[in-house]
Amino acid sequence: MGGNKIGVSAAMIVKDSERCIARCLDSIVNSVDEIVIVDTGSTDATIEIVKQYVQDYPHIRMYQYEWINDFAAARNYSLEQVTHDWVFIVDSDDVLPDTEQSKIRSYVQNQIDRGQEAVFDIIYDNTVAGEIVEVIPVGYVRLFPSRLRYVDRIHEQISYGDIPRTSSDIHLLHDGYDINLVDLKAKKKRNIDLLVASLQSNQENARLWLHLAREMSVLDLSKALRYLDIAESKTNNQELLILIHNERASLS
Repeated sequence: MGGNKIGVSAAMIVKDSERCIARCLDSIVNSVDEIVIVDTGSTDATIEIVKQYVQDYPHIRMYQYEWINDFAAARNYSLEQVTHDWVFIVDSDDVLPDTEQSKIRSYVQNQIDRGQEAVFDIIYDNTVAGEIVEVIPVGYVRLFPSRLRYVDRIHEQISYGDIPRTSSDIHLLHDGYDINLVDLKAKKKRNIDLLVASLQSNQENARLWLHLAREMSVLDLSKALRYLDIAESKTNNQELLILIHNERASLS
């Protein structure tokens, strides 16, 4: 696979993550063979914190990348720096619990032993004030062959073609939607701006319309429902239609 080393790397893109970056790195440092951190323009203490980890751990490397309002481009830049066949995608506000830390290599080794490729969904546990408030069992492909690349500037997705996609029992904790820690309205506005920019050149993409509806639902319910109608009109994909239906039901 691409001449890379057999093993698994973690890849992260970060910006202004001083609140949580050390916690994240501590949770994955022994779970992977390499950690690639791409900073997209931090102005807080993130870079200094990461530099200390780079100094302490020879398998951690940091790169700088100029942010161009495109999450897929930044993710793909991080994947270009990876030197192992498999990659585990982590965000700075994620934590890999102690019980999960041996699973990354285990899943990869199982695929290597079979001589097969796959992409794996992880179980995403959203937390507020340290308590799990939402468990999302599918929809987050985070473990996959490192030769694959992302598409879409916002709510980026890995493009995996005909490689089998399967679920895993790997849990990741995530507190990026904790209103006590994160300015959700600012986050939503940023996401909406990027989605609108993406749709200008890709208006037939039903998945982007669905994501726009989800982001807008916090700010303007009537617009969100209209975007769901547009999403539904642009797809025959049954899995996507179910997601659109469920989203409409949750807003009603």
